[in-house]
Amino acid sequence: METKNNYTGIDYDDIIPHRAIHPGEILWEELKARGISREAFAKQLGIPRSHLNELLRGKRDFTPAFALKLEDTLHIHADTWTNLQASYERDLIRIKAHRAHTRHKAAVATEPAVEYAAV
Repeated sequence: METKNNYTGIDYDDIIPHRAIHPGEILWEELKARGISREAFAKQLGIPRSHLNELLRGKRDFTPAFALKLEDTLHIHADTWTNLQASYERDLIRIKAHRAHTRHKAAVATEPAVEYAAV
């Protein structure tokens, strides 16, 4: 899949996010914008409030089944929620890999130089 923007020349696969945004954060903002309480929404979904709170706090992943429930209640397509979850997971991997690479570069930069004798 081509990820390079032809206009800017930016390859979006090279962009490392500062932090990954869990779909629960997006859902919480949506509920606030609509004036829906957590209690009322959990009841509407038929799930315990504690379960919803874990989803909103990023302690649980959004499953395809949960995305379909959101589609039915909020009328936001399930693919939106599953794509947000996939992006979140991908960003976590990119951040972790970037941090490991940065630590490796720092370790290599601080190693003393070794001189080899000419043979």
